[in-house]
Amino acid sequence: MNRIKPFLLIFALAGIFWACETTDPLVNEVQIFLVTGELDQALAVVENAIAEDDNNYIAHYYKGNILSVMAEEYEDPRDRKQYYERARASFDRAIELMQGLEEMPDEMEELEETVTFYWAEEFNAGVNIINDDSVRAATPEPNFTAIAHFENAAIVQPDSALSYMVMSSSYFNENMIDEAVEMYEIAMSLMERPEAEDYEYMISILLVQQNFERAIEYSDKARADFPDNTVFVQLLADAYLQSGRQDEAISLVEGLIAEDPDNPQYRRVLGTQIYQTVSILSDQVTELYETAFEMRRDMRSLQGSERDAAERELNQLQDRIDSLEEEMDELTQISIREMQIVAELEPDSESANFILGIIFQNRAASLFERRNNTEDNQRAQQYDDRARDNLREALVYYERAAEINPDNPENWQSLFQVYTTLGMEEEAMEAMERAGL
Repeated sequence: MNRIKPFLLIFALAGIFWACETTDPLVNEVQIFLVTGELDQALAVVENAIAEDDNNYIAHYYKGNILSVMAEEYEDPRDRKQYYERARASFDRAIELMQGLEEMPDEMEELEETVTFYWAEEFNAGVNIINDDSVRAATPEPNFTAIAHFENAAIVQPDSALSYMVMSSSYFNENMIDEAVEMYEIAMSLMERPEAEDYEYMISILLVQQNFERAIEYSDKARADFPDNTVFVQLLADAYLQSGRQDEAISLVEGLIAEDPDNPQYRRVLGTQIYQTVSILSDQVTELYETAFEMRRDMRSLQGSERDAAERELNQLQDRIDSLEEEMDELTQISIREMQIVAELEPDSESANFILGIIFQNRAASLFERRNNTEDNQRAQQYDDRARDNLREALVYYERAAEINPDNPENWQSLFQVYTTLGMEEEAMEAMERAGL
């Protein structure tokens, strides 16, 4: 999710207000100044009219229009902001006055078209920076310049969810996750009914922000609105796992599996999500092994009570490693069980077989690590044997994935690695060629 999706340009038509026929002397005078480009004089005319009668909705409307024209005189979108803010205030005042009339005047429709026009101008300017590589390359700080355009668009038309959606994406591109979350929450609040992809994006950036409770709240809401979309089960399980609520994650998906045991998607979610935890635990174990290695090295220079204390600490560290490895083994077995069922339910699923290959290959890597970190030769041999057994299991699934899709080089790259480790040189050479290495 490191690149934002392209947004379509918005085409808006606004009536050219100075081309309209009118008998209002105020409007005629303003139009003349606008045609000649004398914007300060045009603004002075409407401000004088407002000073004489603050209820003159036409003067307020034209003031907003003039200020918007003045904003576009500035190349840097940041310099336009104050003009759009004043324009929005004038538009709001005009709307307030027009809504208080017994009959809605024609200027209301003109005002709405005008607002949409200037909103589209700013929105499209930002989108062009994002979508057009040549424009992007020629724009200093392109994401922030685009954001400035989108901020202007939001000022001009504050009830447009699109402005906040693209702002969120631009902030995300700058790794400003808090701002990305804030903008998309505003966007969703403006939507009559958020779509599934809105929830998916919102939950995903909340997970990046590590705001797991909010991610869980949005996941629950999304599941209620889109009960047939399994991605929200996966995202909810992911939020549970990342927040340390592993039992809830497992219970959630197991409950769904109990209701629909032949649904491969639920089992895929359980298998893959649990294995994410295994990967995290594996990284922790590797770090602990490195610490243990350094402690053993340092112990060589210790004697007496210092050495005894270091040995106690090392034993505690090993107990921690043993506990994590036991947890890894249990979770890995659950992942294997679920993914094997997925492979049975979807026998032609390349991904299910490939994932099983990864799980068995990674379990072999864990056993090799244990082998390398034990001083017991007998245990080392046992670990080595188990690791190679797991590699042979990995081969079964990688070969099946390659059979299903022989044109995918990743299948052959994985096979090359396993063949090489097992000393199957002829097979490794063939896999290397098929992988294009």
